[in-house]
Amino acid sequence: MASNSTDSQGFSLWTALGCRLLSLFLGLFSLANAQDADLFIGSEIYTYLERWDIRAYSDTFLPVETRPWAREEAREFILRVDTARLHRLDKARYKRALFQLLDSLPKRTGPARWLFPNRRDLIEARTSWGYLVIGPLLHLNAGRDSAGTLYQNTRGAYLRARLGKKVGLYADFLETQARPPIFITDRYNTYQTLWGEAFVKVLSPRTFDYNNSRGYITYTPAPPVRIKFGRDKAFWGVGQQSLYLSDYGPEYLYLHIRTRLGPFEYHNFFAQFVDFIPNKPDAWGDQPRKYAAIHQLLWRPWRGVSLGLYEAVMYSPWTPTGRRGVELTYFIPIIFYRSIEQYLGSPDNGFLGAFGRANLWKHLQIYGQILIDDYNFSKRKEGKGWWANKYALQGGLKIIDAFLPTLDFFVEYNQVRPYTYSHSNISNAWTHYGQFLGHPYGANLSELLLAFRYQPVGGLTLEGRYLHLLQGLNTASQNWGSSPFVSDITYVQPFGNRLLQGERVIRRLFMGRVVYQPFLQPAYVEVEAHWRDGVPALLGGVRWMITPKPLRF
Repeated sequence: MASNSTDSQGFSLWTALGCRLLSLFLGLFSLANAQDADLFIGSEIYTYLERWDIRAYSDTFLPVETRPWAREEAREFILRVDTARLHRLDKARYKRALFQLLDSLPKRTGPARWLFPNRRDLIEARTSWGYLVIGPLLHLNAGRDSAGTLYQNTRGAYLRARLGKKVGLYADFLETQARPPIFITDRYNTYQTLWGEAFVKVLSPRTFDYNNSRGYITYTPAPPVRIKFGRDKAFWGVGQQSLYLSDYGPEYLYLHIRTRLGPFEYHNFFAQFVDFIPNKPDAWGDQPRKYAAIHQLLWRPWRGVSLGLYEAVMYSPWTPTGRRGVELTYFIPIIFYRSIEQYLGSPDNGFLGAFGRANLWKHLQIYGQILIDDYNFSKRKEGKGWWANKYALQGGLKIIDAFLPTLDFFVEYNQVRPYTYSHSNISNAWTHYGQFLGHPYGANLSELLLAFRYQPVGGLTLEGRYLHLLQGLNTASQNWGSSPFVSDITYVQPFGNRLLQGERVIRRLFMGRVVYQPFLQPAYVEVEAHWRDGVPALLGGVRWMITPKPLRF
């Protein structure tokens, strides 16, 4: 009897504990935030929120280390901004950001109230279970450079929806005809890919036709967890450039799982990339795939301070011994990829790194990043400059409200050692669709970036940027480590390698942009001028709901 009584008490205890855990689990589900799509990468709203984060206008943190951000995260931050502390010019920015981020906006009245009912989206439908909005995307510009007329004609549409409080949907489609500046055309002639785009049709030696689309679903099963699956792009890093995952290439398929527990934030990122074959005949079938997995751990001990570690691996389903398919081991959420790579016989391209940022005195932000593709300390005993000691460094400074209100300055230095991002198997190089996933110009380079942003009056923004890039290029017969599209086992010398070895080139870019947003709506009139290596260009145009692409230099 005593035994039965003890068993009964134990069963009751486990039952009570199980019910308690179940109720807690269900409670977390019921408390999940309303889910929505992401904020476009490149949106000017990012710049607003970052400067307010450095100025400590809000009492919550901002996830500046990974983009895109969820719209609800941006909304939560902006709604907690102390508007009484904002300068009058920042208040103009605040109104514009609020108009673009809020889900519920005042409705229009009159006979045409069904068209742009909230003055932002073309069509809006709301029910008790969620909402759906559809709207246009437009980017038209024209200009000239030394080789003739330039233009871009982009039209499209987007769909954004929320289902209940946990599911978000997004899709868009863009059709473009463009005649870009001559240095972008020159790059196409070299790599057979147009920067930032996938498949393109060549209408003339300098004119292209292409389309692209994004589409994904987001799901928040509990407040700490957010899951995103679909076709989009990402930018990871605090700086102007990212050394390990930038947004210069075209979109790709990925699964992103973000988990937050107190001051810690953990990311799982699994992506499918394209191992691009230039001028591939249709009879060969589709473009081959390759895959990447990334882990990133963030620690935010205080608001405005973060430290992070990350690791990544790129692998091809094909090896010299045959096809192995998708490597399921890399899908383990928490594991050290380097140990797995060695366990598999080291057939893949792995790297790891660290980064950090700190906001100081409500006016400054300092940040840095290191990426280690490969490094062997024992080789230093044999000589200096071993070819496979591959790494990249970044350091930067942001100065907010430098001399005038809303005048911000940025300084950044990037250095990428020879042979970084490359691998003995070219398919494992850190690339996607013939474009670089890390620094947009590959490796064996040193770069200085200076920039400013100023808002003299509400709705008007002035931007300027100077890039000074030194790079050592491969020659026709020697691989000095500038391009990941060349196998790194073709290195020239085992020791004595140094930064900028090979055929040294200098690239300089001056860029100025004037952007005017006359109303709260996401409509922009802009003029852009740039000078690259002695070749000037001027472009002017309008856009609606489309964000400017990363600077192509």
